[in-house]
Amino acid sequence: MRIRAQSLLLSALITTSALAQRVTDHNANLWISHWGDHRFHARWSFHTEAHWRRADLGRGWQQLLLRPAINFHLNDGVMFTAGYSYYGNYPYGAHPARFLSWEHQSWEQIQSGHSIGRLRFTHRYRLEQRFIAVVAPSETDPGKGVLDRYTFQNRFRYRVWATLPIGRDKVTPGSFSLNLYDEVFLNFGSSDRVDFIQQNRLSALLGYQTSQSTGLLLGYLLQHIERPGAASGNDLIEVNSTLHVAVVVNLDLRKKPDAVPD
Repeated sequence: MRIRAQSLLLSALITTSALAQRVTDHNANLWISHWGDHRFHARWSFHTEAHWRRADLGRGWQQLLLRPAINFHLNDGVMFTAGYSYYGNYPYGAHPARFLSWEHQSWEQIQSGHSIGRLRFTHRYRLEQRFIAVVAPSETDPGKGVLDRYTFQNRFRYRVWATLPIGRDKVTPGSFSLNLYDEVFLNFGSSDRVDFIQQNRLSALLGYQTSQSTGLLLGYLLQHIERPGAASGNDLIEVNSTLHVAVVVNLDLRKKPDAVPD
């Protein structure tokens, strides 16, 4: 009986391992991004964000992302944000999705910052409500995808970003900076089966502040994505090496007081 029990346990472990088989897909991508927070009031600003994400180092589409939002500045160190996101997702990689798909999101965020010497840390906590389009083959043309339904998921994201000015006490026009960040994505409350840790991003970027309002970032991003069942029924692990270029524009649109004549 003991030998039989051990055999059954071994068989169960082998079966579980087979069911949990994962396929790894390595990709090289190019991301071009814009971020901006534009102050129009002492407490309020609006956020603009867009990402052109290209697969195969720019030769094909990976994703298009548009993300407008509104910010409330509690003080110089804490900001609350609420916004909307649109994702256009394209087939790419060795195990591409069958059809182009899309996603709508509403999201809420808290961002805080603090400094240790010249090193500036920014913490971002974001909660997303995801409405993900499920695209199925058309009944009249199986090669064409049509919307079947939307599935709902929640996702929590946490990012820590560290900025170190190079050769100066703080980032000022004409200065360079080293930027490092890590962000983890956690799924919960999904109506479909998903893994809890859905994604992680680790990045190193060289920054150059061209003016008081504008900066450039250039660097490398390593992205891990888990896609359950995306590789012919097996879980797909994407490992994406990405060249990332970003333009950051933060405008102050508040009316300046009139100059007092001499």
